[in-house]
Amino acid sequence: MKTLQRVIGILMVVGGIAGAVACTWALVDPSIMQASPPGAFDPPSPRWRAAFGLVFSIAMLLFGSGRLRHRPLP
Repeated sequence: MKTLQRVIGILMVVGGIAGAVACTWALVDPSIMQASPPGAFDPPSPRWRAAFGLVFSIAMLLFGSGRLRHRPLP
């Protein structure tokens, strides 16, 4: 079970790093994100979506590294 948790943690760290890099690039150049089709509600701008993705990626990275987990119960 511990091995499975380590593998999942490593995958979350790698995914968090990749997501953070992609979202940082999208903040610098928002034209790389596809425009959403028009609908009843307008989606947020690409920069807002990139900022949300960056925050989510950092949270995933921290959770995978063990810094954002709850303390183990006795």
